[in-house]
Amino acid sequence: MIKLLIVDDEHIVIDSIKFIIEKYIEDVEVVGTARSGREAIEKALNLRPDVVFMDIHMPGINGMDAIRRIKATHKDMNFVIITAYEYFQYAKEAVDLGVYQYLLKPLNRKKVIKALENISNAIYEKREAINREMLLMEKINTILPHMEGQFIYSQLFTGDTTKDIAFYEEVFGMSLKQGYIMVAIVGDREGLTKEEGLEKSLIRQKFYDVFSLELKSITTCLIGPPLLDRIVAYIPVDDAIDNYQIRNSTIETAKKIVKKVNTAVRLDYKIGVGRIYNIDYFSKSYHEAYMASAIYSIDQITHFEDINISAAEVDTPYPFHKEKLLIHKILIGDTKEAVEVAEEIFSWLTITYSEDINQIKLNLIQLFISIQKSIVYDMKEKDVSKKEYLIQLFKITDMKELKNSYFNYIKSIVINLETFKQKDINDLITKSLRYLEKNYNKHISLNDVAKEINMSYHYFSKFFKESTGKNFVDYLTELRVEKSKEMLKDNTINIKEVCYKIGYTDPNYFSKIFKKSTNMTPTEYRANVLKKQEVMG
Repeated sequence: MIKLLIVDDEHIVIDSIKFIIEKYIEDVEVVGTARSGREAIEKALNLRPDVVFMDIHMPGINGMDAIRRIKATHKDMNFVIITAYEYFQYAKEAVDLGVYQYLLKPLNRKKVIKALENISNAIYEKREAINREMLLMEKINTILPHMEGQFIYSQLFTGDTTKDIAFYEEVFGMSLKQGYIMVAIVGDREGLTKEEGLEKSLIRQKFYDVFSLELKSITTCLIGPPLLDRIVAYIPVDDAIDNYQIRNSTIETAKKIVKKVNTAVRLDYKIGVGRIYNIDYFSKSYHEAYMASAIYSIDQITHFEDINISAAEVDTPYPFHKEKLLIHKILIGDTKEAVEVAEEIFSWLTITYSEDINQIKLNLIQLFISIQKSIVYDMKEKDVSKKEYLIQLFKITDMKELKNSYFNYIKSIVINLETFKQKDINDLITKSLRYLEKNYNKHISLNDVAKEINMSYHYFSKFFKESTGKNFVDYLTELRVEKSKEMLKDNTINIKEVCYKIGYTDPNYFSKIFKKSTNMTPTEYRANVLKKQEVMG
């Protein structure tokens, strides 16, 4: 709907315009009228019409001055001048003020209708354009955080995004060629009850939200989604700024975040900052930031350059607890978190051994052996690929290639393990169904089948339901009913015999469950089948 304000000191003009609109135009509403320039200004400010029909000659403030004052605060308001004077000066002023149209009195009905139709179309087109722009902005604001996460993840785990750096710079509207990493790590979750764990998760999420909002309000940056117990941010910097100055600035930034977070959340956390590097060494700055946040227990904020690395090496033994967690994530098939824990172990190795690639490879081989020992599934047919991986590992001389190979191995071992698990599950359920097919006519129970495949009674009950979508009793009942249907087609077998042949001892019970399944008694079903056979025969 288009809102219209009519301004004219002649009552008859106002009434005639209102009449034309009410009779001939549906989507225009007259929201007010005014008899002077002053009243026009007041009503335009209060009613905020889309269109104003403005007379030029009125007592007090004239129409041109009124338009000029209204335009000063409402640039998008549309004006149509109505006047009995066809002077060039008025027309020139109207053009200068951006007036939409100039109508002469006495007003022509068709011209009034045409003017309103044209101006309405223009307003609707503008509204549609604004809506499209808002929708686009909404979509962009939804997509951008995901793209930030993609950029951070890719740089951490593959480094593949550097070849598309120009694209990401255009998307994010910032230079990404050089910068540093800031990592915030929250306290451990071990030893918590389920309720405490849930509460801690909510607190952590609030921490991540406050951290992200505060950092983005302070500086231009990219922030990835939370990774297990941490959040990672990349802060681009200008290469013209002195490194020492940036180092101090990063600490001040971290202090502002801590001040904001501590007023909003009660949580144990630390912030680590890595050194400035070219984007190609993104992961190196991350390793440094992670090490800075993980080493000291005294300072809440630590810059990597403030750490005595030799002392740090002594105080941080190999993270066996992380290796144990990695194996656990692999065994439960959690690829995403397995890769995240693997990243932590790789960070420790690169910092501890100062990127001595041979020493890092030696540790990765030991980790490989630990993982293989923990796998209980028979994956011997994959021995060839295991040997290939080790041979490939020995040949690698580039740190980035080593990291990619390591992560690909972690991902592949999870996939292979899940494949073998699924094969094992399929074999077991096939064996269960075959046993039922062979013994459905006997007095068998869920426990009999569970024992057959060497599985506990309680676990088999859940396993069978998840695999077939039916509980054991329902499946066995349906199987017996289907078998009885085939037997009932033979008129020489009486219904009691059918009952006994499919494993039931009570003909009444058999009749009851048969009717529940087919909506017919066995007798009715047989009669129906025989009738069909006669018609077809």
